Amino acid sequence: MVEEKAVEKISKRYFGFRLLDRYLFSEFIKTFLGTIVLLTGILIISSVMDNLKIFIASKEASYHIYLFLLYSIPKMVVWVIPSALMFAVCFVVGQFSSNKELVSIMAAGVSFYRTVRPLFLFGGLMWLFVLFSSEFVVRSLNSLAAYEHSMILKGVGTKTDLVYQLHIKGKEGFYYVYWYDDTRKSVRGGFNYVKINNKNLADYVISAQNAVYDEKKKEWTLEKIEEIIFDESMNIKSFKKYEEKVYKFPEDGNYFKKPIKQIEEMNFAELTEEMSVRKGKGIPYNDLAVERHSIFALPLMCLIVVIIGAIAGAYTKKSAGVASLGITIIVVLIYYIFYSAGRSLGENGVLPPSISVWSTSALFLGLSYFLYKKFNL
Repeated sequence: MVEEKAVEKISKRYFGFRLLDRYLFSEFIKTFLGTIVLLTGILIISSVMDNLKIFIASKEASYHIYLFLLYSIPKMVVWVIPSALMFAVCFVVGQFSSNKELVSIMAAGVSFYRTVRPLFLFGGLMWLFVLFSSEFVVRSLNSLAAYEHSMILKGVGTKTDLVYQLHIKGKEGFYYVYWYDDTRKSVRGGFNYVKINNKNLADYVISAQNAVYDEKKKEWTLEKIEEIIFDESMNIKSFKKYEEKVYKFPEDGNYFKKPIKQIEEMNFAELTEEMSVRKGKGIPYNDLAVERHSIFALPLMCLIVVIIGAIAGAYTKKSAGVASLGITIIVVLIYYIFYSAGRSLGENGVLPPSISVWSTSALFLGLSYFLYKKFNL
Protein backbone atom coordinates (compact mmCIF):
# COMPACT_ATOMS: atom_id res chain seq x y z
CA MET A 1 0.00 0.00 0.00
CA VAL A 2 2.80 2.36 0.92
CA GLU A 3 4.67 1.47 -2.29
CA GLU A 4 1.54 2.17 -4.41
CA LYS A 5 1.15 5.62 -2.85
CA ALA A 6 4.82 6.36 -3.47
CA VAL A 7 4.53 5.32 -7.13
CA GLU A 8 1.36 7.41 -7.52
CA LYS A 9 3.09 10.44 -5.97
CA ILE A 10 6.14 10.08 -8.23
CA SER A 11 3.88 9.59 -11.27
CA LYS A 12 1.95 12.82 -10.55
CA ARG A 13 5.19 14.75 -10.14
CA TYR A 14 6.62 13.31 -13.36
CA PHE A 15 3.60 14.02 -15.53
CA GLY A 16 3.21 17.44 -13.96
CA PHE A 17 6.78 18.15 -14.92
CA ARG A 18 6.20 16.91 -18.46
CA LEU A 19 3.23 19.26 -18.87
CA LEU A 20 5.26 22.23 -17.63
CA ASP A 21 8.19 21.11 -19.77
CA ARG A 22 6.07 21.10 -22.94
CA TYR A 23 4.36 24.33 -21.98
CA LEU A 24 7.73 26.05 -21.49
CA PHE A 25 8.95 24.92 -24.91
CA SER A 26 5.70 25.88 -26.68
CA GLU A 27 5.79 29.35 -25.07
CA PHE A 28 9.41 29.71 -26.12
CA ILE A 29 8.61 28.85 -29.77
CA LYS A 30 5.71 31.31 -29.89
CA THR A 31 7.82 34.09 -28.37
CA PHE A 32 10.75 33.27 -30.67
CA LEU A 33 8.66 33.38 -33.86
CA GLY A 34 6.85 36.52 -32.78
CA THR A 35 10.14 38.27 -32.05
CA ILE A 36 11.54 37.28 -35.47
CA VAL A 37 8.48 38.73 -37.23
CA LEU A 38 8.72 41.95 -35.21
CA LEU A 39 12.46 42.48 -35.72
CA THR A 40 12.32 41.55 -39.42
CA GLY A 41 9.48 44.02 -39.93
CA ILE A 42 11.56 46.75 -38.30
CA LEU A 43 14.50 45.96 -40.60
CA ILE A 44 12.27 46.03 -43.70
CA ILE A 45 10.93 49.45 -42.71
CA SER A 46 14.49 50.61 -42.04
CA SER A 47 15.62 49.39 -45.47
CA VAL A 48 12.74 51.21 -47.15
CA MET A 49 13.53 54.45 -45.32
CA ASP A 50 17.26 54.17 -46.12
CA ASN A 51 16.54 53.72 -49.85
CA LEU A 52 13.39 55.84 -50.09
CA LYS A 53 15.14 58.61 -52.00
CA ILE A 54 16.39 56.35 -54.79
CA PHE A 55 13.12 54.39 -54.82
CA ILE A 56 11.26 57.61 -55.60
CA ALA A 57 13.87 58.92 -58.07
CA SER A 58 14.30 55.66 -60.02
CA LYS A 59 12.56 55.43 -63.38
CA GLU A 60 12.79 51.65 -63.49
CA ALA A 61 9.70 49.46 -63.06
CA SER A 62 8.46 49.30 -59.47
CA TYR A 63 8.73 45.51 -59.35
CA HIS A 64 12.52 45.92 -58.95
CA ILE A 65 11.87 47.57 -55.58
CA TYR A 66 9.57 44.76 -54.45
CA LEU A 67 12.04 42.10 -55.59
CA PHE A 68 14.91 43.88 -53.85
CA LEU A 69 12.99 43.88 -50.56
CA LEU A 70 11.83 40.29 -51.05
CA TYR A 71 15.35 38.98 -51.71
CA SER A 72 16.64 40.93 -48.69
CA ILE A 73 14.23 39.32 -46.20
CA PRO A 74 16.13 36.00 -45.71
CA LYS A 75 19.28 37.94 -44.82
CA MET A 76 17.31 39.99 -42.30
CA VAL A 77 15.73 36.87 -40.77
CA VAL A 78 19.09 35.15 -40.32
CA TRP A 79 20.54 38.34 -38.85
CA VAL A 80 17.80 38.67 -36.18
CA ILE A 81 17.64 34.97 -35.19
CA PRO A 82 20.30 35.24 -32.42
CA SER A 83 18.59 38.28 -30.90
CA ALA A 84 15.18 36.58 -31.09
CA LEU A 85 16.59 33.43 -29.47
CA MET A 86 18.19 35.41 -26.66
CA PHE A 87 15.02 37.36 -25.86
CA ALA A 88 12.68 34.35 -26.15
CA VAL A 89 14.77 32.13 -23.87
CA CYS A 90 15.40 34.84 -21.30
CA PHE A 91 11.76 35.96 -21.30
CA VAL A 92 10.14 32.52 -21.06
CA VAL A 93 12.56 31.16 -18.46
CA GLY A 94 12.23 34.45 -16.57
CA GLN A 95 8.43 34.14 -16.57
CA PHE A 96 8.66 30.58 -15.23
CA SER A 97 11.09 31.74 -12.58
CA SER A 98 9.02 34.70 -11.41
CA ASN A 99 5.83 32.57 -11.37
CA LYS A 100 7.58 29.88 -9.27
CA GLU A 101 6.96 27.28 -11.97
CA LEU A 102 10.66 26.49 -12.09
CA VAL A 103 10.49 25.81 -8.36
CA SER A 104 7.66 23.33 -8.97
CA ILE A 105 9.66 21.54 -11.63
CA MET A 106 12.75 21.30 -9.44
CA ALA A 107 10.58 20.13 -6.53
CA ALA A 108 9.59 17.20 -8.72
CA GLY A 109 13.26 16.17 -8.65
CA VAL A 110 14.16 17.53 -12.09
CA SER A 111 17.21 19.78 -12.43
CA PHE A 112 17.11 23.17 -14.13
CA TYR A 113 19.42 22.05 -16.93
CA ARG A 114 17.24 19.03 -17.63
CA THR A 115 14.27 21.38 -17.90
CA VAL A 116 15.91 23.74 -20.40
CA ARG A 117 17.66 20.97 -22.33
CA PRO A 118 15.10 21.23 -25.21
CA LEU A 119 15.95 24.93 -25.49
CA PHE A 120 19.66 24.13 -25.70
CA LEU A 121 18.98 21.51 -28.37
CA PHE A 122 16.87 24.00 -30.29
CA GLY A 123 19.72 26.53 -30.07
CA GLY A 124 22.06 23.90 -31.54
CA LEU A 125 19.61 23.21 -34.37
CA MET A 126 19.34 26.94 -35.09
CA TRP A 127 23.14 27.12 -35.21
CA LEU A 128 23.12 24.51 -38.00
CA PHE A 129 20.10 26.13 -39.68
CA VAL A 130 21.74 29.56 -39.80
CA LEU A 131 25.01 28.02 -41.02
CA PHE A 132 23.50 26.10 -43.93
CA SER A 133 20.84 28.65 -44.88
CA SER A 134 23.45 31.43 -44.92
CA GLU A 135 25.79 29.40 -47.09
CA PHE A 136 23.34 27.94 -49.59
CA VAL A 137 20.32 30.27 -49.59
CA VAL A 138 21.01 33.73 -48.19
CA ARG A 139 24.21 34.41 -50.14
CA SER A 140 22.54 33.52 -53.43
CA LEU A 141 19.59 35.77 -52.63
CA ASN A 142 21.99 38.55 -51.61
CA SER A 143 23.33 38.41 -55.15
CA LEU A 144 19.81 38.75 -56.58
CA ALA A 145 19.05 41.61 -54.19
CA ALA A 146 22.25 43.39 -55.30
CA TYR A 147 21.22 43.00 -58.94
CA GLU A 148 17.78 44.48 -58.29
CA HIS A 149 19.38 47.33 -56.34
CA SER A 150 21.74 48.04 -59.25
CA MET A 151 18.75 48.17 -61.60
CA ILE A 152 17.07 50.70 -59.30
CA LEU A 153 20.26 52.81 -59.23
CA LYS A 154 20.53 52.72 -63.03
CA GLY A 155 17.00 54.08 -63.13
CA VAL A 156 18.26 57.03 -61.11
CA GLY A 157 21.09 57.55 -63.59
CA THR A 158 23.88 56.48 -61.22
CA LYS A 159 26.85 54.62 -62.66
CA THR A 160 27.16 51.33 -60.78
CA ASP A 161 29.72 49.58 -62.99
CA LEU A 162 32.64 51.99 -62.50
CA VAL A 163 35.89 51.16 -60.73
CA TYR A 164 37.61 54.17 -59.24
CA GLN A 165 41.35 54.35 -58.56
CA LEU A 166 42.46 50.76 -58.86
CA HIS A 167 46.05 49.75 -58.11
CA ILE A 168 46.54 46.19 -59.32
CA LYS A 169 49.28 43.71 -60.17
CA GLY A 170 49.41 42.16 -63.64
CA LYS A 171 51.40 39.24 -65.06
CA GLU A 172 54.36 41.41 -66.05
CA GLY A 173 53.90 44.66 -64.16
CA PHE A 174 51.64 46.99 -62.19
CA TYR A 175 48.65 49.10 -63.23
CA TYR A 176 47.18 52.21 -61.69
CA VAL A 177 43.93 53.27 -63.33
CA TYR A 178 41.15 55.80 -62.72
CA TRP A 179 37.48 55.42 -63.57
CA TYR A 180 37.33 52.10 -65.38
CA ASP A 181 33.95 51.76 -67.12
CA ASP A 182 33.21 48.08 -67.72
CA THR A 183 30.34 48.70 -70.15
CA ARG A 184 32.66 50.64 -72.48
CA LYS A 185 35.85 48.78 -71.57
CA SER A 186 37.58 52.14 -71.13
CA VAL A 187 39.64 54.08 -68.62
CA ARG A 188 39.18 57.80 -68.08
CA GLY A 189 41.28 60.20 -66.05
CA GLY A 190 44.50 58.19 -66.08
CA PHE A 191 46.05 54.88 -67.14
CA ASN A 192 49.51 54.04 -65.80
CA TYR A 193 51.56 50.90 -66.37
CA VAL A 194 54.99 49.86 -65.09
CA LYS A 195 56.60 46.87 -66.81
CA ILE A 196 58.85 44.90 -64.43
CA ASN A 197 61.72 42.68 -65.62
CA ASN A 198 63.09 39.51 -64.01
CA LYS A 199 65.41 41.63 -61.84
CA ASN A 200 62.40 43.41 -60.35
CA LEU A 201 63.39 46.64 -62.08
CA ALA A 202 61.27 48.76 -64.39
CA ASP A 203 61.71 48.24 -68.14
CA TYR A 204 59.39 51.07 -69.05
CA VAL A 205 56.62 53.28 -67.70
CA ILE A 206 53.56 54.33 -69.66
CA SER A 207 51.24 57.12 -68.55
CA ALA A 208 48.13 57.96 -70.55
CA GLN A 209 45.10 60.16 -70.07
CA ASN A 210 42.59 57.65 -71.47
CA ALA A 211 42.57 54.04 -72.63
CA VAL A 212 40.09 51.90 -74.56
CA TYR A 213 40.23 48.12 -74.93
CA ASP A 214 39.25 46.47 -78.22
CA GLU A 215 37.93 42.99 -77.47
CA LYS A 216 38.17 41.83 -81.10
CA LYS A 217 41.77 42.90 -81.66
CA LYS A 218 42.85 42.20 -78.06
CA GLU A 219 44.66 45.52 -77.83
CA TRP A 220 44.56 48.82 -75.96
CA THR A 221 44.36 52.24 -77.61
CA LEU A 222 45.89 54.89 -75.36
CA GLU A 223 45.52 58.67 -75.70
CA LYS A 224 47.87 61.51 -74.66
CA ILE A 225 50.73 59.22 -73.72
CA GLU A 226 54.10 59.65 -72.05
CA GLU A 227 56.39 56.66 -72.57
CA ILE A 228 59.63 56.29 -70.60
CA ILE A 229 62.02 53.42 -71.36
CA PHE A 230 64.89 52.53 -68.98
CA ASP A 231 68.18 50.72 -69.55
CA GLU A 232 69.57 47.98 -67.30
CA SER A 233 70.95 50.58 -64.87
CA MET A 234 67.56 52.31 -64.56
CA ASN A 235 68.78 55.30 -66.53
CA ILE A 236 66.32 56.89 -68.93
CA LYS A 237 66.93 55.45 -72.37
CA SER A 238 64.16 57.33 -74.13
CA PHE A 239 61.27 59.66 -73.36
CA LYS A 240 58.51 60.11 -75.94
CA LYS A 241 55.03 61.59 -76.14
CA TYR A 242 52.20 60.38 -78.35
CA GLU A 243 48.71 61.66 -78.98
CA GLU A 244 47.55 58.08 -79.57
CA LYS A 245 49.21 54.69 -79.67
CA VAL A 246 48.17 51.02 -79.63
CA TYR A 247 49.61 48.64 -77.05
CA LYS A 248 49.16 44.94 -76.31
CA PHE A 249 49.29 44.35 -72.56
CA PRO A 250 49.00 40.85 -71.01
CA GLU A 251 45.69 41.80 -69.34
CA ASP A 252 42.38 42.51 -71.06
CA GLY A 253 39.61 44.90 -70.04
CA ASN A 254 37.86 42.38 -67.79
CA TYR A 255 40.92 42.31 -65.55
CA PHE A 256 39.98 45.74 -64.15
CA LYS A 257 36.27 45.30 -63.66
CA LYS A 258 34.59 45.01 -60.31
CA PRO A 259 34.21 41.51 -58.84
CA ILE A 260 31.06 39.86 -60.12
CA LYS A 261 29.89 39.41 -56.54
CA GLN A 262 30.40 41.25 -53.31
CA ILE A 263 31.82 39.38 -50.31
CA GLU A 264 28.45 38.78 -48.67
CA GLU A 265 27.19 37.21 -51.92
CA MET A 266 29.97 34.59 -52.16
CA ASN A 267 29.81 31.12 -50.65
CA PHE A 268 32.84 29.31 -49.22
CA ALA A 269 34.02 27.95 -52.59
CA GLU A 270 33.64 31.33 -54.31
CA LEU A 271 35.51 33.10 -51.52
CA THR A 272 38.37 30.60 -51.88
CA GLU A 273 38.47 31.14 -55.64
CA GLU A 274 38.43 34.93 -55.28
CA MET A 275 41.30 34.67 -52.78
CA SER A 276 43.38 32.89 -55.42
CA VAL A 277 42.53 35.58 -57.98
CA ARG A 278 43.52 38.36 -55.61
CA LYS A 279 46.77 36.64 -54.75
CA GLY A 280 47.60 36.56 -58.45
CA LYS A 281 46.76 40.24 -58.82
CA GLY A 282 48.66 41.25 -55.69
CA ILE A 283 45.51 42.60 -54.03
CA PRO A 284 44.98 42.18 -50.25
CA TYR A 285 42.55 39.37 -49.46
CA ASN A 286 42.29 39.47 -45.66
CA ASP A 287 38.63 40.44 -45.88
CA LEU A 288 37.90 37.26 -47.85
CA ALA A 289 39.77 35.08 -45.34
CA VAL A 290 37.86 36.73 -42.49
CA GLU A 291 34.53 36.13 -44.25
CA ARG A 292 35.35 32.42 -44.74
CA HIS A 293 35.82 31.98 -40.99
CA SER A 294 32.70 34.06 -40.29
CA ILE A 295 30.57 31.57 -42.22
CA PHE A 296 31.15 29.06 -39.41
CA ALA A 297 31.82 31.32 -36.41
CA LEU A 298 28.89 33.74 -36.47
CA PRO A 299 26.08 31.10 -36.44
CA LEU A 300 27.58 29.71 -33.22
CA MET A 301 26.11 32.77 -31.54
CA CYS A 302 22.70 31.03 -31.67
CA LEU A 303 23.80 28.39 -29.15
CA ILE A 304 25.75 30.84 -27.00
CA VAL A 305 22.84 33.26 -26.46
CA VAL A 306 20.48 30.40 -25.57
CA ILE A 307 22.81 29.22 -22.80
CA ILE A 308 23.40 32.71 -21.42
CA GLY A 309 19.72 33.65 -21.78
CA ALA A 310 18.49 30.56 -19.93
CA ILE A 311 20.82 31.10 -16.97
CA ALA A 312 20.06 34.84 -16.83
CA GLY A 313 16.32 34.13 -17.04
CA ALA A 314 16.49 31.74 -14.10
CA TYR A 315 17.54 34.64 -11.86
CA THR A 316 14.83 37.00 -13.11
CA LYS A 317 12.40 37.58 -10.26
CA LYS A 318 10.17 40.40 -11.46
CA SER A 319 9.28 42.16 -14.74
CA ALA A 320 10.58 39.34 -16.94
CA GLY A 321 9.78 41.26 -20.12
CA VAL A 322 11.77 44.38 -19.22
CA ALA A 323 14.64 42.38 -17.73
CA SER A 324 14.81 40.06 -20.76
CA LEU A 325 14.83 42.98 -23.18
CA GLY A 326 17.61 44.69 -21.25
CA ILE A 327 19.73 41.55 -20.98
CA THR A 328 19.24 40.78 -24.69
CA ILE A 329 20.28 44.27 -25.78
CA ILE A 330 23.36 44.26 -23.57
CA VAL A 331 24.59 40.75 -24.51
CA VAL A 332 23.89 41.06 -28.26
CA LEU A 333 25.34 44.57 -28.41
CA ILE A 334 28.55 43.55 -26.61
CA TYR A 335 28.82 40.46 -28.82
CA TYR A 336 28.55 42.46 -32.04
CA ILE A 337 30.95 45.14 -30.78
CA PHE A 338 33.60 42.53 -30.01
CA TYR A 339 32.86 40.65 -33.22
CA SER A 340 33.02 43.80 -35.40
CA ALA A 341 36.24 44.92 -33.73
CA GLY A 342 37.79 41.50 -34.32
CA ARG A 343 36.73 41.49 -37.97
CA SER A 344 38.22 44.93 -38.48
CA LEU A 345 41.54 43.84 -36.98
CA GLY A 346 41.55 40.74 -39.19
CA GLU A 347 40.65 42.62 -42.38
CA ASN A 348 43.44 45.13 -41.76
CA GLY A 349 46.02 42.40 -41.11
CA VAL A 350 46.55 43.22 -37.42
CA LEU A 351 45.44 39.73 -36.35
CA PRO A 352 45.29 36.43 -38.24
CA PRO A 353 41.77 35.93 -39.70
CA SER A 354 41.09 32.83 -37.58
CA ILE A 355 41.92 34.59 -34.31
CA SER A 356 40.09 37.80 -35.22
CA VAL A 357 36.85 35.94 -35.99
CA TRP A 358 36.84 33.06 -33.50
CA SER A 359 38.07 35.05 -30.47
CA THR A 360 34.61 36.51 -29.78
CA SER A 361 32.93 33.11 -29.99
CA ALA A 362 35.62 31.60 -27.74
CA LEU A 363 35.21 34.43 -25.22
CA PHE A 364 31.43 34.04 -24.98
CA LEU A 365 31.65 30.24 -24.90
CA GLY A 366 34.01 30.65 -21.97
CA LEU A 367 31.49 32.98 -20.34
CA SER A 368 28.72 30.42 -20.90
CA TYR A 369 30.80 27.68 -19.28
CA PHE A 370 31.66 29.99 -16.37
CA LEU A 371 27.97 30.76 -15.76
CA TYR A 372 27.14 27.06 -16.00
CA LYS A 373 29.69 26.20 -13.33
CA LYS A 374 29.15 29.31 -11.22
CA PHE A 375 25.42 28.97 -10.64
CA ASN A 376 24.18 25.76 -9.06
CA LEU A 377 20.83 25.41 -10.77
